[in-house]
Amino acid sequence: MASLEVVRGLTFALLLTQLLAAHVARAEVIDAEETDRFCYPESSKNSRRSCECSNVSASPWGNRALRIDCSYKDYKVADLSQLLPLYIDSLDLSWNALVSVPIFTSDSLHQLNLRHNNISQLVSGNFKQLTSLRELYLGWNSIGKLEAGSFDGLPHLQVLDLAHNNLHLLPGHLFAPLLVLGTLDISWNRRFNESGEDLYTGLGVNWKLSTLRLDACSLNDLNLPVNAPLKELSLRRNQLKRIPTQLPETLLRLDISDNLLEELLPEDTANLTQVRQLFIEDMSLLQRVVANTLTHLDVLETLSFQNSRQLSHLDPEAFGPIMTTSSKKIALRSLSFRGTMLRTFNSTLAPLFTQLAELDLNGLPLQCDCELVWVKQLPVQTNGRCYKPARIRGMLVTSARGDAFSCDTWPRWAYGLVVLSLIALSAAGIYLIVMGLRPHRGVTMRRKVGAGSPYARVTIEPNRQENPH
Repeated sequence: MASLEVVRGLTFALLLTQLLAAHVARAEVIDAEETDRFCYPESSKNSRRSCECSNVSASPWGNRALRIDCSYKDYKVADLSQLLPLYIDSLDLSWNALVSVPIFTSDSLHQLNLRHNNISQLVSGNFKQLTSLRELYLGWNSIGKLEAGSFDGLPHLQVLDLAHNNLHLLPGHLFAPLLVLGTLDISWNRRFNESGEDLYTGLGVNWKLSTLRLDACSLNDLNLPVNAPLKELSLRRNQLKRIPTQLPETLLRLDISDNLLEELLPEDTANLTQVRQLFIEDMSLLQRVVANTLTHLDVLETLSFQNSRQLSHLDPEAFGPIMTTSSKKIALRSLSFRGTMLRTFNSTLAPLFTQLAELDLNGLPLQCDCELVWVKQLPVQTNGRCYKPARIRGMLVTSARGDAFSCDTWPRWAYGLVVLSLIALSAAGIYLIVMGLRPHRGVTMRRKVGAGSPYARVTIEPNRQENPH
């Protein structure tokens, strides 16, 4: 009996295997037909408008995945099939002529790229049939209107790119369906600030968001929940006159470049205690960094003031009182002043600069005198060049001779005064010499006057002829 049960079990397993094999074979045939129909439509066969389709092994288990590239084909919505091929993993429709989002259907698509089209609006349920979508790129379109349910049916979406559009007056809780959204890019929507909606409570951004980009959104202020677990925040090219004081405490990377700050104050950085990368670049108005501004940034590893062309003053205690003992470990590893107007650095910064792995002083008009000679001894190549004195202008700080880094003991006005004094003394000496060589008024010159003297009186008779006859 036992052997009979084993035989029956083996027979059943064999039949099941054959059925699965037949099903898989049939699926492969259907998939091949769908792939050919989408990638090589009848209207585009044997032409440059055909898409590029390639089979790859998708992670993490090496399953089959189909990647389709239909970029630069000048496709319209009517040219595309709504039913996507089986096993499709990514679809690139960038740089086409789409004026709306095609309503695709697929349970395997993970990435959809619709950048650089003419899409002007998103309607409710636009992506509802793409339940496995993880990355959606809608940048570089003309999207100005989004309906409330535009992102319904996307519970697994992790990356959403809406940069370079015309977003304004967004509907409330627009992003609420995106339960695991990790990266949101709304940069270069200059009217975005008109909505006045709070990203978290008003627009429904979830608390799993880790990266937020709001570049060039005409922001003059920003308040984000202090306890939001945000890791990266980019606020480049806005109208901020101060670094926002209410920012998440978990920030690791902050880019506040190309804003309207005129000076960097301690209150600007008071809440950035966990920031590891801080970018304050391309500041057209920034002129100075005051004392103790960077004191509390104990874990800061990268700091850049690159191309802040008006920055001319860095307080010697901008980083606070720097400990010279080895027990004080400085986390900062990369520091850039490239393209600023700083001319010198106080030697109190030497312990900080010595521990850096990268220091960029390229393009600075450095005053190479005795106060800057310590920079020459740094163990890193700074690419800094001397602007003054003229005798070593253009030379690398590390290449210039040490004795060229000299300082004048007197101020310049003192040299001018000495020169004027020498000129005055010379003039006085010449005057005295001339006055000493002149004869005294009481001295009378006696000369012998006679007939043979050159001083004898000569009488001329005007009517007397020289040759009388």
